[in-house]
Amino acid sequence: MPFAPTASDLPPKDSPTIALVHPTAEERFRTWELNGSSWRGRLSLEAYLRREEYLASQPFSRDEGMSFWILVDTASTGSSRAILASCESFRKRALIKRPGEDVQEVVSHGIGSVFCNPEYRGRGYARRMMNELARQLDTWQQKNGEKAYFTVLYSDIGKEFYSKSGWRAFPSSHIALHPLIEDGNISLSNGELPVAEPLHAGQLMELCKDDEIALRSTLAKPQANKTVISVALIPDEKVIQWHHAREEFVANELLGKSPEIKGAIVQGEKGHRVWCLWTRTFGNEQSGNTMNILRLVIEGEVEEPEGSSFTSPGARLEESHRSQVLAATSVIQSACFEAAKWGMGDVQLWNPTPLTVLAAKKIDRSAEIVERADDSIASLRWHGPELDSTTELTWIGNEKYGWC
Repeated sequence: MPFAPTASDLPPKDSPTIALVHPTAEERFRTWELNGSSWRGRLSLEAYLRREEYLASQPFSRDEGMSFWILVDTASTGSSRAILASCESFRKRALIKRPGEDVQEVVSHGIGSVFCNPEYRGRGYARRMMNELARQLDTWQQKNGEKAYFTVLYSDIGKEFYSKSGWRAFPSSHIALHPLIEDGNISLSNGELPVAEPLHAGQLMELCKDDEIALRSTLAKPQANKTVISVALIPDEKVIQWHHAREEFVANELLGKSPEIKGAIVQGEKGHRVWCLWTRTFGNEQSGNTMNILRLVIEGEVEEPEGSSFTSPGARLEESHRSQVLAATSVIQSACFEAAKWGMGDVQLWNPTPLTVLAAKKIDRSAEIVERADDSIASLRWHGPELDSTTELTWIGNEKYGWC
C-alpha cells in the first residue's frame, strides 16, 4: 500500500528534502489513478488508465519523447513514498528566429498533466514543483548540456499561477462555430465555394512536411522590427498523430467506432492550397464535446504579428485574398459538417488570423472572437539569454496542435 502521510508528516514547501524526480513504473501508474478522478471524463477509471498507457506508447511519446515527473519528500519512510505533485513533459521540435541569424531548429518541451493530490493542496507543493521543473527544463534533453530557449504549457487555472514560475500568458482566443447538418441546401454563397476533400491519416505525412517547410519560410522573412525573436512549435506528423490517437481511443470507448476523416483540403498547386486538420474532444457531458481545429494552413498567408486586430479585417482584405478566404471557408465548413455527425457541441479555431475570421464569418456572421481568461491559456517560458526591454517575443502558429 502507498504511504499516506498525515498532515503532521508533510514537509513544508521549502524543505531541502523535497525533490523533483522521475517516478518508478508503479508510481507513474499511481499518478494516473490520482489524476484520473479529475480528468477521466466519461471514461471509466480502468479505460482512462489504458488510455494513458496507450498515449505513452505513441511515436510522439516513445524514445524519451515523454518524461514523467513527481515531487516527493526524499526523507519519507515506508514502503512507498507519497506523491506530493506530478506532471509530464513532452519533447517538441521547435524553431527560433533571432535578429540577424538564420532560422534554427531547437528542442522545446510542452508541459501537461500538472496535478496535486487534493489532500495535499494549499501547501505550495505545485508551485515548488513548477519552480523545480523550470530549472530541470533549462537543459533537459539538450545537446551537450546547452540551455533550452523556451518551453510551453496550457493553463486551465488562469494566467497568474504559472506566470509566477516564468510561464508568460500569450494570446489565447478562439472563434466558435455551430455544427452544420450537411444537405443539398447548406453550401454557402450560391455554390461559389471550392470543393473541400476529406483528409485521411495516410495523407498527413506529406502535408505536415509541406507545412513545416512553409513555417520555416515564414520565420525566415525579414522583420520590420529588428528586435523581434520569433518562435514556433513544429506541427509534424508525430504531433498530429498523437492528437488523433487520443480521439480515436476515446471514440472507440464511448461510441464503439473510430473517426477516419482527419481534416479537409481544397486542392491546388503547391503554394495555393488550403487545409485544416482537426480532432474531436469528448467532454464530461456530450454538450462539452468540441471539434478542435488543430492546424489551419492557408498557403501564402502572411503571418500577422502578435497584437494585430483580428476583429475587423475589412472588405479590402477579403477582396485581395478572395480565393484564400473562400477556400478557408470551405474547409472550416467541412469541419462543421463533421462536427454534427459526431455530436460535437461546437467547432473551435484557436488564435484566428484575419483571413480565418473572414472565413468564419461567412459561415456565421455573428461569430466573434472569444478571449479565454481561465482555460487553455497558452503560456511560454523563455529559458534563453535574458531579453532586454526592447526585444519582442512572438509565437507563430499558436494553435491547438501545440496543446499537450
